[in-house]
Amino acid sequence: MTHSELSGLLADTWWFGLTSRLSDADFKMLAARRAAQGFSAIQLVVGVPPEVGPANENAKSPVGFPWTLDGQVNEAYLQFARDRILYLNTLGLTAVVYGAWGHQIAWLGQEMMSTWWRKIIETLDDLEVIYCLCGESNLWLGQEEMLLPDKTTSELPLRDRFSRLPPTLRAYLSAVAHRLWKWLHRRQREARRQAWGFVLEEMARHTDRPIIVHPMADETGYDAVPNPERLAVNTAQTGHDARARNRLWRLPLHLQQHGRASKGYINLEPWYEGIGDQFWTSDQLYAYWVSMLAGATGHCYGAQGIWNVGDGEFLAHWGKQTFAQAVALDTPRLIGLSHQQFLQHHDPASEVFYQTRGKELITIGRKHGEKLVQFFPDVARADHVPVGDIWLPLKGAFADTLPSQGPVVISRES
Repeated sequence: MTHSELSGLLADTWWFGLTSRLSDADFKMLAARRAAQGFSAIQLVVGVPPEVGPANENAKSPVGFPWTLDGQVNEAYLQFARDRILYLNTLGLTAVVYGAWGHQIAWLGQEMMSTWWRKIIETLDDLEVIYCLCGESNLWLGQEEMLLPDKTTSELPLRDRFSRLPPTLRAYLSAVAHRLWKWLHRRQREARRQAWGFVLEEMARHTDRPIIVHPMADETGYDAVPNPERLAVNTAQTGHDARARNRLWRLPLHLQQHGRASKGYINLEPWYEGIGDQFWTSDQLYAYWVSMLAGATGHCYGAQGIWNVGDGEFLAHWGKQTFAQAVALDTPRLIGLSHQQFLQHHDPASEVFYQTRGKELITIGRKHGEKLVQFFPDVARADHVPVGDIWLPLKGAFADTLPSQGPVVISRES
């Protein structure tokens, strides 16, 4: 299996895209919009989405729940999923199919989860799909029952106990608490890893489609399972924290340097636009350009309000931006235009280079001979800008003269 089917991937994220929260009309409208904007894939969950219990009404499709805790599979749901994914395919969009979220394997057990995945593969394998074993594979170790049977994460106690502390102290205490949590749950972590590895092995016996896994922010896809050779590419999520700014580009470089991205690398969950009222257009374009220039195989976009089909109330602890507000964002169009520029100028034989000043990234680019594509997060901070075509990511257009500030991409063919 190669990563060729994931090369150049540009995906949007619709975790609740197969639930009744997203009507047929809105599903088709959004699919057509993303296809026109240059996206090539949609991430969605064929099963119970994240943040809700299996009996929560928000997990329900127009034809019912995917499955029940006693192991009953809803065949009508699988046909509904097929119909929606087939529609994506007619627009040239591949479906990145998530079969579950990481903690849900404790609800069903590895045998029943394998059965669920076999049902998915039987239903979808002739379509244009990429399979993702699960989302956040090591989520909620030892706390898997918190959402049962019908809760949402909005009903759970505040998890960030340090939220009111100064940022530096909060970051330190959060890191210490996380290390302690990992140590205390090391056995459960390994058991979860082995369980998902069992399901992955079963999946690989039934399909030749690419398989990936969505890990937690402190590991990569290759760490999440004991049999990473079954995965098409390595993966990560850098999460929704401003402190991930440098991790966006340092992680793919690190993985390549250590031989852990030879088949490719994709960040499946960088900053969502509008989550926590943060990470707007300039951040999204920064995430796109630094990730791709650092060696990512593809890029995944997400927006608060789209992933949860938000109404300002449902899962609004992540942000109150609604579906309608998120659909109106211009960022996906701009990312699509930047993606066209990247694909046009990217040379697989090129080598990455970058310049930092302290912790700040000044520029990152790729060069092969005289061929060049180079990103400046803020051209005002650059010591030198080479001659070439000037692309303004925030405008989605070329410029005749170099601006005095703001993000800039310089490209040169020879």
